Amino acid sequence: MPYFYSYYNDQHRLNSYSVEQAMSLAWERAIVRPSTMFKKVVVGFNCNVDLIVPGVHLVDLLNTTVAKDQDHENIQSLEDLHETFAHFFKRGAAAERHLILRHFKIQEKSNENYERMNFLYMADEEQFRIVVKQAENFPRAHHHIGGNAALMADRIATMFPSTDVHLVGPIGPRAQALLHPSVKRTNSTRIDELHIIMEYRQGEILGDWVAPSSSRFITSHDHYSGSTIVMEMFFKATSQFKPELVIITGIHLLEFQKKEIRLEKLRMIKRNLMQMNPKIPIHLQLGSLGDAQYLLEIINKVLPYVDSLGLNEQELSFLSHVTNGPHMEAYPVQAGTVHVHKVVEMLHWILRTFGKPSGQNSDPQKQGYRLQRIHFHCLTYHIMVSIGTDWTNSAAGLAAGARIAGRMSCNLNQQANIETDLLEIRMAPTITLDRTLNKVYHFDPHNPMASWMREDMLFIFTPVLVCRFPTKTMYRSALETFSGRIPVSAARRLIRKFRNENQSLLDEACTFQDVAGVLANPVTKLPYPEKEVKHHLEKTSRELLTETRKQKFMNKRKSNEILFDHIPIEEQIILLFPGQGAQFVGMGKALMDCQQSKEIFERASEILGYDIYRVCVEGPSSKLEQTLYCQPAIFVSSVAAFEKLRKYEKEVVPEDFDDKVTHVAGFSVGEYTAMYAAGMISFEDAVKIVDVRAKAMQKCNDLTRAGMLTVTVNAKSRLEDALHDAINAVRSTNEIGIAQVANYLYCGVRVIGGSELCLQYLEENQKLYDITVMKRLPVSGAFHTTLMASATEELKQALIGVKINPPKCNIYSNYTGALFPAKNMEIRKAIIEQISNPVKWEQIQQILFRKHQDYKFPRFIEVGPGKQLGAMLFKTSKKAYKTYEHFSC
Repeated sequence: MPYFYSYYNDQHRLNSYSVEQAMSLAWERAIVRPSTMFKKVVVGFNCNVDLIVPGVHLVDLLNTTVAKDQDHENIQSLEDLHETFAHFFKRGAAAERHLILRHFKIQEKSNENYERMNFLYMADEEQFRIVVKQAENFPRAHHHIGGNAALMADRIATMFPSTDVHLVGPIGPRAQALLHPSVKRTNSTRIDELHIIMEYRQGEILGDWVAPSSSRFITSHDHYSGSTIVMEMFFKATSQFKPELVIITGIHLLEFQKKEIRLEKLRMIKRNLMQMNPKIPIHLQLGSLGDAQYLLEIINKVLPYVDSLGLNEQELSFLSHVTNGPHMEAYPVQAGTVHVHKVVEMLHWILRTFGKPSGQNSDPQKQGYRLQRIHFHCLTYHIMVSIGTDWTNSAAGLAAGARIAGRMSCNLNQQANIETDLLEIRMAPTITLDRTLNKVYHFDPHNPMASWMREDMLFIFTPVLVCRFPTKTMYRSALETFSGRIPVSAARRLIRKFRNENQSLLDEACTFQDVAGVLANPVTKLPYPEKEVKHHLEKTSRELLTETRKQKFMNKRKSNEILFDHIPIEEQIILLFPGQGAQFVGMGKALMDCQQSKEIFERASEILGYDIYRVCVEGPSSKLEQTLYCQPAIFVSSVAAFEKLRKYEKEVVPEDFDDKVTHVAGFSVGEYTAMYAAGMISFEDAVKIVDVRAKAMQKCNDLTRAGMLTVTVNAKSRLEDALHDAINAVRSTNEIGIAQVANYLYCGVRVIGGSELCLQYLEENQKLYDITVMKRLPVSGAFHTTLMASATEELKQALIGVKINPPKCNIYSNYTGALFPAKNMEIRKAIIEQISNPVKWEQIQQILFRKHQDYKFPRFIEVGPGKQLGAMLFKTSKKAYKTYEHFSC
């Protein structure tokens, strides 16, 4: 009986755990300290200071204008920076690019640390200074120790007080202050290498692009990183310090040097690696690369001569792509992650091709190869693969890396409550791990890890808890890989006493924001005693006062957003109004039991000069689909449905329905319904304007054979090139060539409007540009393209004399993808320009989705015919869709 009672209690206790708690406890059980720990570690050779800023806001301040996104391997101007940031922003992919050195100035400098240092200067270094100046002016900007080498060294010193860590790299004064005091460093530079970390969150908007996931873009202009002297000092330290572990990272920084120089440096690295004691494990951490030729050089000269490799999905897919490995099509990686079975195939291929040979019949060309272990990490899962018997603690290492991943993004320390709502699992209940072996994974939170053998390779897989609202996208890869290499339990940081000279270093190297962040923001950390930190705060209080005044008076922007904080978020109502394409014969019939709706149809018929209700109810569909009748019919039906909804809500709920409507948005012609609902325009004026708009757009349709089609795009798609080539191909035949994005529907889905021949070109060549044509829309015109330009003048005349009132709630413009501007003239411009410019519905949806508080969402009500807007909301956020309602007509 005691046994069964104990068993029952254990099962009951396990069932009471949340998924997140069960996974954390399972990882804790898997993390076992090795019997012997590394006593000495040498880490090199990239060290810098990261200036972390909101990426979208920084790009806006640069005052640059670009027409398209483009990946520049070398950034030579602010426009290049804007285009490259946009290229990765719309994919939600992390990347790093450098402002290149246009020409070189060689200057000998003699001191004990850098006798032969060649200083590199950018011909137009002022460009980078402009970016830095704008970045440092952000109130939320803060500095953090950066560079994978410095991060790993700092982390080892924090978590393993008994381990001696030797860091070799360009360590400037601010980096000296930010590094853990127990990190040994014998080299220094007079200035810091500064990297600007441009972070963004899922749903943020940059021009026409929406970020599908949270990530970051890094830009820099280094003087010392990747120099020959730093590398020589690193390998000299490995011979003098006698380490038990060597960690190499920062090789990617050589990418932007001349080919001959970087090739010589790689030869030097290879030569030193081959001369090192084979019993000392060497770990290589890859970084973001854009040059395929340089990656091939790393693969051939460095990769086989290290024991361990750490990389993410972007780096893995690029490696497989340039070496003709499996699943080459996975690069570039779109937002999200690569399928597990594809990653497994690529990892297996890398170890088989570049790994240490096994058996007696080994390839003589692989003599000296050492690679035996790879740690792969992405947002939702980690994989460890190893070969041989040297890596016996892989499961513990993988568990340690997975445990720290979500906590880093959410800024949670190791002692934080594991039941926190900030973490969640993003993994299907059943996934394929290895198609070759038909290995299938079934998720069990109490046993989240899975392992299997494939030939002589051991694979270990675990899902990762993802931060729901990430505050940090940096530092995860380096720290995850480090934790996966040396598994540990949570260790408290040791605060050591400092000599008096550290106070002067603190004053010289740090700003007020750095030090204040120790207490206010856990993202920034300084290893200084509380007494010295407070002393520094007192000395910089004047700086604090100046910054506060600047934020209050100089940087204050006037916002036209109406705040409804007094209404609980779950009681707020967001109204969505459909546009052309939602019509159906019979719409409006369900509204005849409402007197207000009847009056709407009657008033509209008097203004239009025909019975609009009869057109809606009886059709025929061929007539209702004509722009001339379709737009007024949708507008009037939606307004009539809105009036019935108001009547219904006021009968059911005593409170005033109008007061709870906080946001309204309409798709295309639905924007006029939204303006009516917001009180901006009278019904009579709206009917007249919609009628003029429909007639003018019908005239444009009659001038040219045109249409619209829906396409899906991914990270590899070249939609801009497809549109450009379609136009050129048609114009070469002396026909009108127009092909433009007309609607941004939701992530990865666009509507293209254009002339008939251009659309045919896109349909025939979709595979060439990696786009997928979903369907042709049943319309006879290219709405929201330049083919509608002639209609803008008639609409402009129709708006003369129309009174536009301030809105009663927040209303969003299709033209800008944001709130309507406050000025009357700008409102009129947005209404007019909407005809010949794309509808930015994806951008509007992302703004509305972010209105939630914690896990409470406002009510989303689609008012009018069809449920297309609800379907797009579902694609944007399934959580927001749970509060979606449809009030049909």
